[in-house]
Amino acid sequence: MTPKADVRIEYVNDYPVAVIVFDERVEILSSCVSNGGLRETDTIIIMQVDSTYNHDDPQVDIDHVIEQLDLPKDTVSFMTAAEVDRVISDVTTKYDGYQARAIATAGLSNQVVAGDILENYEERHRISMERRNRLMHAGTINIIGISEIPLTDAAKVNSIIAMTEAKTAAMNDLGFKETGTTSDAIAIVCSKEGERVNYAGTGFGVGIALARSVRDAVRRCLIKRGDFPYNMSDEESEELRRRYA
Repeated sequence: MTPKADVRIEYVNDYPVAVIVFDERVEILSSCVSNGGLRETDTIIIMQVDSTYNHDDPQVDIDHVIEQLDLPKDTVSFMTAAEVDRVISDVTTKYDGYQARAIATAGLSNQVVAGDILENYEERHRISMERRNRLMHAGTINIIGISEIPLTDAAKVNSIIAMTEAKTAAMNDLGFKETGTTSDAIAIVCSKEGERVNYAGTGFGVGIALARSVRDAVRRCLIKRGDFPYNMSDEESEELRRRYA
């Protein structure tokens, strides 16, 4: 069975923090700021920071949040300037007997095609902030994928490929040519117990379920936030909103 996780929103210094607590110790492979890499834990957070955040040692601020919320020191921690309490999305998908869950936050303005140099940032940022609400800030796409079955380390990496491609597919759905933002982070979670599978890419059931959950979750985040391509008209964005409602 998929590791069960409770998701709640807490606040530290008026900034929202998504706290994801599992009902068991799980394995996680991530690119996170804190406790990244291959780990075991039962807690993940996505903490919001100011849009102008710049700290040489972000671990200091992460440790403060973990202490304030009385969370374990092995908590795996994401950071974002997107409005965590507003955009967080949680999607579970079943495919061919497999089930997978994705929890995501997302916000754009620093989006870029992988390998290209970020250009025209100021204009993108200005329009992103004007969309729907002038309180909107820049953001990051943070993705947590949860597999119902244990994965080998190779399969964990395989799943991250599938989820990353799904993130880009979600952006394409909304008219973006870019593949992500310059600060995206990702994690795959699975149980420690049970027979492991060796493959979790886009040609395998669990990978397909993960990709579908991620694509839907990221798309929902961006629609909630009102993030569409900076040169898209309001009429075009409203049509996309209706299509994926």
